[in-house]
Amino acid sequence: MKKIILILTLVFGFNLASAQVDVIKKQIGETLKGRIVSVDDNVIVFTYEGQNVEYTIAKNAVEKITYGRTGQVVQTSNKIDVAGEADWQKVIIVENLNSTAGLEVGVPIGTSADLASYQPDNGNSAANKRLKMQAAKLGYQFILIKTDVDSNRTAYGYKY
Repeated sequence: MKKIILILTLVFGFNLASAQVDVIKKQIGETLKGRIVSVDDNVIVFTYEGQNVEYTIAKNAVEKITYGRTGQVVQTSNKIDVAGEADWQKVIIVENLNSTAGLEVGVPIGTSADLASYQPDNGNSAANKRLKMQAAKLGYQFILIKTDVDSNRTAYGYKY
């Protein structure tokens, strides 16, 4: 009888422990299990199950979070489907490297010369449209604009 109670206690204890794990489901279907440390406007900071090292993933790369303690499910972003150049308006331009954490980096799609008339706050400018069209043509959902120490800018495509 004591063995049965011990086994039930262990099984129940393991179920409670695993229920405490937060689950991050990425847009590509992959799941990450661990503990959510913090969530802000652009990124999620988490630790993998059994580790203490903090990792960062962009909300853009995450479909939803399921919190282990409460069971609450939070939708973090909608998947962007880009099927070709005609979907250029769906492409998102970001300038913060954290906004691409967990996404796959692609090829450069624009250099300083291409970005001469790029305007960060004007998504409808001709330069922005050209960049988005080029990214969509290559199948990228996101563009990261990087600026080096000499103020030269380069645009990189990113995808899930």
